[in-house]
Amino acid sequence: MNNQTIDPGKLRSFQRVTSPDGYFLICALDHLSDFQELLDSDVSRVSYQRTGEAKNELIRALADQCSAFLLDARFGLVQAIASRALPGSVGLMASVEDEDYKPSTATRKTRFRENWGTKPMKMLGVDVCKLLWFFRPDSSVADHQREVIRGLVQECASLSLPLVVEPIWYPLEGEDPKSDAWRERRVDGIIESAREANELGTDMLKVEFPGYVDTEAGKSKALVACQRLDAIVNVPWVILSAGVGYDSFKTQVEIACTAGASGFLAGRSIWRDAASTADPALRSKAGEDAAKRLAELAKITRACGKPFKPQLEGEELTRAFPEFWYAHWQR
Repeated sequence: MNNQTIDPGKLRSFQRVTSPDGYFLICALDHLSDFQELLDSDVSRVSYQRTGEAKNELIRALADQCSAFLLDARFGLVQAIASRALPGSVGLMASVEDEDYKPSTATRKTRFRENWGTKPMKMLGVDVCKLLWFFRPDSSVADHQREVIRGLVQECASLSLPLVVEPIWYPLEGEDPKSDAWRERRVDGIIESAREANELGTDMLKVEFPGYVDTEAGKSKALVACQRLDAIVNVPWVILSAGVGYDSFKTQVEIACTAGASGFLAGRSIWRDAASTADPALRSKAGEDAAKRLAELAKITRACGKPFKPQLEGEELTRAFPEFWYAHWQR
């Protein structure tokens, strides 16, 4: 979205999920079985109620440091609203898929959550729809995956609901994700996937970090890769944490924001300890530590990142929305 293509409904939604100065400081809590595994290695002992209450506890602990939360319909969304754990001043994103990060296969197709979608999101006051999108342009299901985004773009546009796409690069049959060649190909693939999602009409991108920060040379190459990504997309983008260690993620945020990212949309790297600690006192301390991490990431984002604050003024505003604009809008 830029000044020439402002949809006021989407703009209002973006205002709610960004900080007042235009940054995406978002905590992801839409995890499913992997969240329950943190609560107990035997997920059969983790009830629906316990899962929702654990997420609410995290939301209450972290809300002061977030511009928005990303929640799932099954374990987090309505619980956070109905319990008032989620403050009205904090934005809300929701995932539309019914998936996790495993297993990744060459024939993996997006699976939407049954009896859930963009319309109930809008009715519940969700600000942004998020799609987890496994994509390889060289896979046999690539065209199908492109159609998934095309269809969802149209749905979201009809509701003035912003769509954020999260492309995930994955190994095909016979590829070794631990090899140097695959790691290099992954960097290019992350950039390619972002370009494709951007061209298909998404409003925002949640991307994997295109590189590795374990060496100084790796950090330099990652900065170049992030700059390449920024140059080929015309929508705001943020990075996901993929569960890496916090110190590594902090470095990734700094590099990505220096290259043009507008923030982060991160989960386990921030709050893993607060979810996996059984002792109430230790869990409270871990929650405080997670809030401090969010504050630190926000400081880095503001120092290095690119704010997203499209707006119209004066004659430009009047041309875009003349008197009685509502007579034809969304008709």
